[in-house]
Amino acid sequence: MEQTNLYYEQHSDEQAGPSRRLPDITLLDMIFIALALQMGHDLKQTLHDYWSRIIQLHTPFYSETMTQDRFLHILHFLHFADNSKT
Repeated sequence: MEQTNLYYEQHSDEQAGPSRRLPDITLLDMIFIALALQMGHDLKQTLHDYWSRIIQLHTPFYSETMTQDRFLHILHFLHFADNSKT
């Protein structure tokens, strides 16, 4: 969580001011990992399909667990190492 938040902070400084900053990733947000693992058992064509409301694709588990925007935010900034120490 620490490295993901740090990585986001480093990139948000470049992309947008602090007023547009999203909330930090918390321990509760790490349900992201469970969602990612579940996706391996429930294969769909695109990431967006997991949150689709189209009756043929709809799987409530994903939207009831985490919003698509939050999932994609964590996926985009998921980071495990401190870049400043390389």
